[in-house]
This record gives sequence, structure tokens and C-alpha cells, in this order.
Amino acid sequence: MYNSFTEEAKKILMSAKEEMKKLKHPYVGSEHLMMAILKDDNEISSRLKEFDLTYETFRKEIINIVGIGKKEVEYFLYTPLLKRVLENAIYDSKENNNGNVTISHLFSSLLEEGEGVAIRILIGMNIDVNDLYHEFSYKIPVKKGKNKKLIVEELGIDLNKKALNEEIDPVVGRDKEIKRIIEILCRRKKNNPILIGDAGVGKTAIVEELSRLITIGEVPNALKNKRIISLDMSSTVAGTKYRGEFEERLNKILKELEENDDIILFIDEIHTLVGAGGAEGAIDASNIFKPALARNKMRLIGATTTSEYKKFIIDDKALDRRFQRVDIKEPTLEVTKDILMKLADTYSKFHKTIINEEIINLIVELSDKYIKTRKQPDKAIDILDEVCAHVALKENKNEKKYNSLNNELKEILKIKKDCLLKKDYKKASSYKQKENVIASKLNKLELNLKSDNNIITKEDVIKVVSEKSNVPINEFSSYDPKQTDKFELELKKEIIGEDKAISELIKLYKRIKLGLIDENNCYSILFTGPSGVGKTKLAKIFSNKISNNLLKLDMSEYSEPHSVSKLIGSPAGYVGYDDNKNVFETIKDSPFSVIILDEIDKAHNSIIDLFYQILDDGKLKDSKGEYIYFNNCIIIMTTNLGFNSKGIGFKNVKNTELNENFDVAFMNRIDNIINFNYLSNNDMLKIIDNKLKDLKHKYKLKNIEIKINTNIKQEILELSNYNEYGARKIDKIIETVIEPIIINDILIGNKNINIKSIKVNV
Repeated sequence: MYNSFTEEAKKILMSAKEEMKKLKHPYVGSEHLMMAILKDDNEISSRLKEFDLTYETFRKEIINIVGIGKKEVEYFLYTPLLKRVLENAIYDSKENNNGNVTISHLFSSLLEEGEGVAIRILIGMNIDVNDLYHEFSYKIPVKKGKNKKLIVEELGIDLNKKALNEEIDPVVGRDKEIKRIIEILCRRKKNNPILIGDAGVGKTAIVEELSRLITIGEVPNALKNKRIISLDMSSTVAGTKYRGEFEERLNKILKELEENDDIILFIDEIHTLVGAGGAEGAIDASNIFKPALARNKMRLIGATTTSEYKKFIIDDKALDRRFQRVDIKEPTLEVTKDILMKLADTYSKFHKTIINEEIINLIVELSDKYIKTRKQPDKAIDILDEVCAHVALKENKNEKKYNSLNNELKEILKIKKDCLLKKDYKKASSYKQKENVIASKLNKLELNLKSDNNIITKEDVIKVVSEKSNVPINEFSSYDPKQTDKFELELKKEIIGEDKAISELIKLYKRIKLGLIDENNCYSILFTGPSGVGKTKLAKIFSNKISNNLLKLDMSEYSEPHSVSKLIGSPAGYVGYDDNKNVFETIKDSPFSVIILDEIDKAHNSIIDLFYQILDDGKLKDSKGEYIYFNNCIIIMTTNLGFNSKGIGFKNVKNTELNENFDVAFMNRIDNIINFNYLSNNDMLKIIDNKLKDLKHKYKLKNIEIKINTNIKQEILELSNYNEYGARKIDKIIETVIEPIIINDILIGNKNINIKSIKVNV
């Protein structure tokens, strides 16, 4: 409430309380306010002497009529009438003095009230209150000029003040852009620069740097003593409930800018001008700004992204021509390193961490390599800030000791309190000594904690980047040969007779774990071989081992040219354009993925061309023009081309059929072609043996023992037709021939089942 009172008015209210205490009255009333005004040396008190009204005479009259109390009260209360006087004074000040309550407002409000102890005493002193009212009311001095706060100052943020308070981070490598903005601002006409660039390249930071240069005077004379005020369109629209209020507010702002040429307006996200406040046929903000910009009586700096500039501003030619375009490009890695080196000290002090140059280089390198959807320096600064926060929150040895001692101290204090309640003072004294010892240790540790600075390590950076990018970089940096050997044995146990193919795949696994795959391209493998030998199964096992995100596509579903829309989305104007339900959308969320393209030869040529682009560049544009990055993906393709019959077994014949089906350019983009062999009799018997073991184990869990004669393996082999189908039919034979025998025996109560032959059941 009292924030709106001037210092002189506050002094009067304090004096009124003192008068109340001196007279030992139980309240602060209008008479005490009158006494305070008369006692103070101000214009009103000096002029009231003309009416034979002084502090001494008024005080004497109060004592005669009201008297002096018997006891001085410590607290004070305002009478309801005095509260109304103060409220009316505040209301009047908003009408004629920008909300600043003066002594004149207080006295005028006192007279306007027309009743109360003060007024009655004045009447008793034969003073005409009406004469006083006409003399002092409506003659309140109104503050004008520079002290009046502008609407644009209330709604906006003064960037110069932020610069003076050192709230702005330093900007590096933008001298060319800042010079261009200064040149535009110093023009006679069309002196309104608009900064256009991708999100995160530092458009707002450049304007903040310009405000800092203005505050330190490192600008041409034409820009010295200027102020940059940042205005948010949402705050400008806020509170305008009725039609016409927004336009009125905006016109007032523009008038203020024209009258105060020391203000340069900055609107971030300037595309929000288009359509702002334009509901129900009202004129939007952009059309209100156009005439003001054309008059060249104000300077405006705008900032927006390239896509939003094209979407909202470029179509409005009249608005576009009033701005001078300044393109803000993404800084190079070297410039980004310089930016982070400048910012390192600020973040180091804030988080109490130690950042060295090696860590800065690593942050820039990893952010550029793994976070593709954002721009420098924003993504690198984000990682720097998050790494510092991550390290600062780590609990070191001293912190653990401090927390332990603190818990111990709480326990001792609790026991000491119980002892005192039980009047066991001797025991309480012993706990008091323990309390002093622990408190001393805590004080020493607290001093160490304040001076401790945590050092940021390479592992901290890798962990943070892994979490932000969803790419397990920490796994790549740790390679365990024993684990790799174990994985190879597991694969050979699962996939029989393809040891050579597995060895080739393990070489790739080692490269992935050591981080030796090209960062700009996705790695691709083509599995070729007969049907049923385990190509897809091996791809699935391998995928589940190295990535949590497996994307399996059956390419027979992509045999039509229009099926491209399933992968990258529908073109503009078609149903589903805005759905974001295309297959490759998952790659944006999980950049480290394994994509299995089963039976790639069945895909349409347009789909093959799409994957050709992915294999070539490691990225692809979706239907909305946004890039999807595959540089951390592994693509595994399978095909049985060239293995349709066992008669075609020569390698060159197989490769000829592949080249006939796929372009040479596409084949050249595949990093590794792994050939799978036909399964031999021994391989098939091993597979059958494994399947039968799994069957026995399945029923053993249900307390049913199954014995299977050795001749059954050969019978299954004969039924499988493995020369044509590979191992595909084994599961079907077990399910349709062997399991019915087991189920029938279980139903008649047998717990021990012996299967001697299956020929009878076939």
C-alpha cells in the first residue's frame, strides 16, 4: 500500500503515529494526521498560517476537547475514517500524479471527507472548512516529463539495465553482424533491422550485446545514450478485454516511441505481430506498426527464425519492405569454442565447478556429433550448463561426512531434550559436550564445502550428452573383450552353421563399441543367403544386443510407389500430413537405432532410392522438409536373391543377380555384404536337437518327463525339406506332429511320455 507514497507523505504518516503516542491516544485518527501536516515544514503548513492555523494552536485545541490518555499504547490502529482518507488519496493520485501520493493528496482527501475529529476541531476554531477546500483542493502539483513512466517501459524489459547489472552473457564472433545492425539503425530511412536465423544461433544474444556496447559507449555518436527496450507481444495483448483496447494501447506505445527518440524497440519473435490482437475483424499489430515504421520516427529491431519469416512476414510485402534483413548464420566450431571459453568462467562461478579447455573442446565436439536437430552455440551452451549442474549436485566425501554428522547432531539434540524433560541434568550435560564437538566439526566441514570446487571430467560430459541425445556414448567408450567373446559364443549357439557370417558381424560389433564408425553416415549390412538359414533371426539378436530401439520393416509392405508416405509422411494437402505418425518419426526420438529391412528385394524402386539417399548422406528430409538423421543408425538388409535354387551356388552368379535387381550405385553404398551358407545335414541335426531340448525343458517345468528316441531327429529332417525351406519347417513339425502326441498322453494322465516314432502321425 505505502509503496505509492512519496517520501514526504510517508514521513507525515510516521509523524502522525508519533503524535498519537505523545497524546497517549489508542488510535491514529484524522486529527493526528492534521497535526503531522502542520508540524512539518511544507508549503501547506506555511499557507495555513494565513488562516491562523498552526501546530501549537491545533494541538492545544485537541488537548482541550479530546484530552490526553493515561497509558501509552505500543501498537497503533487507524480509524475507519483515516483509512478512507488514505484510500481516497491513493485513488486521486492515480488520476493526476501517476499513482504517487503527496502531502497535498493527503490534505485534500482529509478536507473532501468533510467529517471527523480534525474537521470538527477546525470548525470549533472558527475556521471556514469550505474556504480551505476551495483553496487547497484541485491545486495538487502534477509531475511531468522524465519522471513519468512510459507504457513501453512498464510492459517491456530495459536491456541497458540488464547490461549495467551484468546480467548479459558475453558474445563472441558476431562483430560483422553487430556492425551491420548499427549501420541500419544509423540510416535516415528504413532503419529497422530484422535478424533472421535458425533457433539457437544467437539472435537475441546479438541484440543484448548491442545494448551492452551502448552502455559502455562503444557505438557511434548516433546511438550513444540510446536505450533498447525488449517488448513481448503477449504482455502487450494481456489485459485488453474489450475491442479497441489493444489498438489504443499500441497507439500509445508508438506515440511514446516517436516522442522519445532515445528508445530503440526490440521485438523478439517479431512474426507474432502478424495477427496479434486481430480477432473479430480488428486491425492486427502488424498493420498498426506499418504507418509508424513508414514515418521513420522510431527504430525497431526484430528477430525471428527463417521458417517463421517465410511463413508470416515475407508474404506481407508492405511489412517486409520496412525492414532490412540481417542473416545470422550458425557459428563455426572454432567460434563456438571461443564462445564457451568466454562463458566458462561465468558458469564455473555460478555452479562452483572447474572447467578446463579440454572439456570445452569435448562439449563442442560431442554436441556437434550427436545433437543434430539443434544449432550451435545454443546446444553447446546447454550441455555446458547441464554438465556443471550435474557435477555440482554430486555428493563428494566431505558432503557425505557433513550429512552424516548433521543427522548425528539431530539425534543428540533429541536425546538431550528428553534428558532435560526428565530432569537428568548430568546425562544432558554429557550430550551437550558431544553436541559441541560435532558442531565444531560441522563448522569446519561447512567452510571446506563452501571453498570446494568440483572438477568436470570427460565421463561427466559423456553421460550428459548420452542422456540428451539418447545415444549410448558411454557404452562406445568402454570395450570389454570378454563380453564380446561371450556374445559371439551366444550367437553361434543360436545360429547354427553360419560361423563365418557371425565372425563378420562381430567385427562390426567391435567397431561400434570402440566408436570407429563414420559419424556422418549410417552403417549398412546386407545379409544374403537361402531362405530359412537364420538371416532375420541373427539381425534381431544382434539388434537387441546393441540398441534398445529396433525398427523392423517387412519390405513386401512397401512394394507400391505410394508407400513412401508410410516412411516420411504424406505430402502437403493429403490426409495425415500433420499426424507425425510416419515410421521414421521414431528415429528423431531414438537416433541410435537398428533398422531391419527384411527382404529388401521386394521393395519398390522408389523405396530403394529413398534408402540410397540415407546410405549416401546419413540424413533424409521428411514430407515437412525437416531432416531426419540416420548417422547413428545401423541398417541391416536381408535378401535371398541368387539362392532360389541350390543349383545356383557360385558366388559370381549370386552377385550378378543382386546387381540385376539393384543399381550398382546402391550396392556400392552398402558397407558390408555377408553371405550365409546352405544348411548341411549336420547343421540341421544340431538345430533339431536344440529345438527338442527346448521342448523337453518346456514340459519339464510342468513336471512332465519326455523321452524322444534318436531316430526321431532323422524323421524330422526328412519331413523338413531343408534343401528348399532351410530350418523354417522344424518348428511347424514339432508343433503339428510331436506336441499332439504329448498332449494326448497328458490328457489320459501320463506324466512320463516316451516318443519312439512320428511317422505314424504324419
